[in-house]
Amino acid sequence: MTSVAEHAADLVSQSERTVPFGSWTSAVRRGVMRFQFDCDRPRAFAGIFTNRSLAGVSFINMSCGRHAAYRDAATISQADSGFYVLTLQLSGELRMTQDEKIAVLKPGLFAVYDSSRPAAITASDDYSSTCIRFPKERLGSRAPEPLAGITATAFEYGPGLSATVWDLLISLNRNLETLGDHGPAAVRGAMDLVSALLRVELGGEPAAQWDLLGHVKGYIEDNLGDPGLTPGRIAAAHYISPRHLHHLFEETGTSVGRWIRTRRIEMCRRDLADPALARVPASSIGTRWGFRGASHFGHVFKRETGRTPAEYRFSV
Repeated sequence: MTSVAEHAADLVSQSERTVPFGSWTSAVRRGVMRFQFDCDRPRAFAGIFTNRSLAGVSFINMSCGRHAAYRDAATISQADSGFYVLTLQLSGELRMTQDEKIAVLKPGLFAVYDSSRPAAITASDDYSSTCIRFPKERLGSRAPEPLAGITATAFEYGPGLSATVWDLLISLNRNLETLGDHGPAAVRGAMDLVSALLRVELGGEPAAQWDLLGHVKGYIEDNLGDPGLTPGRIAAAHYISPRHLHHLFEETGTSVGRWIRTRRIEMCRRDLADPALARVPASSIGTRWGFRGASHFGHVFKRETGRTPAEYRFSV
């Protein structure tokens, strides 16, 4: 698959220098989670590891030689037990074992594993992958282990949602440092798609419910600048009860009001950082995105970002 091969070559070309086995394993323990490692040729081992995080999601590039890693009950700690890791295989082969299932990943396949339960991983020579580590809350499910049915299960990069999600994650990984103020919103949008993909693979939440949430969010985006945008109005526009609306957002780990406020702040940050809008008063930008006056805007903006609109504008 040409696109996957290109991703692998791009990963290696953009990564840092190789490091020996001890340094590489230490980097994995710090950046991903605690593992125990085995390697039959530690002196010949050379690995590349990079880890960048944005909006609570880690984008991890790994390229290395043959080795094995495992997590047992003694290795798992409370600090690193609240995550899922989505592995996009770019080159070589990875054998992933968890929950009495085994996934054999070759280029163009992906799988997910749970950091709270024992797992074993064996990588071949010429191994290369991009891994996305994200908190379990990102899935917006109240189930204690929402992905238990599909851990260590190989899924294909193919036409449709899986290829869309794969390509988006690879592109975000490549451009993470250049996204500026748009970065957090881009990552959150990508994770919404990851959640949708995993739900489809799991066969769990009805597609209609997920589609409804997408329509609601689209309606909010279209009306962000209206200070009269309320949960009651949003619910009425979609012929559902306010209670149903609140439930939709609760399942994603947030609330309707919080979602609206976050999106308004993100758009204000974007405009405050835009040189073309440097002469537009900060209060006008706040009003444009639905805040009720300069005082309200300034108070909410500082509470959410730690800086006043003026301080933020002059810092970028």
